[in-house]
Amino acid sequence: MTTTNTDTSSTTAGRPRRRPRREDVRAGLLAAALEVFEEIGYVAARLDAIAERAGYTKGAVYSNFGSKQELFATLLSERLADTAADVLSQVDRITSLDETVLHTARYLARGVLREQRWHALVVEFALQAGRDPEVGAVFREHRRTRRTLLATTLAERAATFGAPSDPEHYTVLATILLATVNGMAVECAADPEAVTEEQVTESIAAVLRAALAP
Repeated sequence: MTTTNTDTSSTTAGRPRRRPRREDVRAGLLAAALEVFEEIGYVAARLDAIAERAGYTKGAVYSNFGSKQELFATLLSERLADTAADVLSQVDRITSLDETVLHTARYLARGVLREQRWHALVVEFALQAGRDPEVGAVFREHRRTRRTLLATTLAERAATFGAPSDPEHYTVLATILLATVNGMAVECAADPEAVTEEQVTESIAAVLRAALAP
């Protein structure tokens, strides 16, 4: 049985049931959406199934996100922020170029291997973006934000080692790095036994070394 995020008339043991906080409803819907998307894919996922998984009605989804595209866009944005914050917090304490490259490459490679279902989902969304203008608008905004953030991050770290510090200088390198990570993720998903963590790490490290070296 499901409940909505606006029901205040029901009671538990004679006491009014507290209305869930909006942020808790959103968090629950996002967690449920991630599970459903990864299980059956973006196209097959239905909002009523996501709402049921979270314990709310379909109306709760619409009141918080408006559409399936917006729901997935929010997931993309949150994952982008989390990944960038994690990498920055770990790499910022490292001053050696080789250590920075190896640490970052290893971190990203483990993410590729650990989160294959997520990467497959992003690939599916990218394909859908070419067919659906609304999905395409969401995805392009996400990719541009990701490239800009990555270029800025590369510029900040490269300046530490005496390389140019203008983010514009790293736009193409950011694109190449993203393409490398995404490409290795596809290869791992297609044939996980043929691609090792070391191979993924070395591929990412080669791009990072070229980007950060003075």
